[in-house]
Amino acid sequence: MEQTAQSSGFFLMLIFAVVFMGLMFVQARSQKKRERELAQKINSVQKGDRIIISGGIVGTVAGFKDNLLEVKIAENVKINILKTAVVGLVTDLQAAANEGGVK
Repeated sequence: MEQTAQSSGFFLMLIFAVVFMGLMFVQARSQKKRERELAQKINSVQKGDRIIISGGIVGTVAGFKDNLLEVKIAENVKINILKTAVVGLVTDLQAAANEGGVK
């Protein structure tokens, strides 16, 4: 009887571990997919596009320099940022607001 209880506990733990690993795998794949999509959007940014920077700043792309974007954030104010600091495009933010995702 004691051995049956131990083996059923072992199989229960094994099932939980398999389910947990499956969930982690699905989450990792979806995160990588979002990262790839964002990288494609960042690489396709053109002069005049409105972007969102990681600090929450919204600006307009004014130019390009190697890895950097020159972003106009106010009248006569331009900053250079790394492309990796871009978290999205303003069109994405507007689409989310229209769908009720941003309030």
